[in-house]
Amino acid sequence: MTKAELLSAAKLRVRKSATDGLDADVERLVDTALSDLERIGVKSSWLSAPEDPLLIEAVLSYVKANYSISDDYDTLIGVYNMVLTKIKGCAKYFAEKPEEPAADPADPAAGGGD
Repeated sequence: MTKAELLSAAKLRVRKSATDGLDADVERLVDTALSDLERIGVKSSWLSAPEDPLLIEAVLSYVKANYSISDDYDTLIGVYNMVLTKIKGCAKYFAEKPEEPAADPADPAAGGGD
């Protein structure tokens, strides 16, 4: 997921469909969530183009909790903190992300071969 796709998903999470000056606020919250994940030790290789659903959910739940502070803030930030706890319990995020194997051009499942 590219940063632009993550930003679009974050806008959807807060039910923001218009493009306007508030997009910068959503983007700032996405950046803050990614920085917070780095702060707890998640390697940047996991965050540069996040595909892992737990990392994506952490970012989206952080944005939801902080975009428009409401009476649900304690519940929403609790969801974010719960996801962080799950991330902290998984050692893979604290090591460099393994590189994806290159597709075998002869593999029909990868679109190659005859």
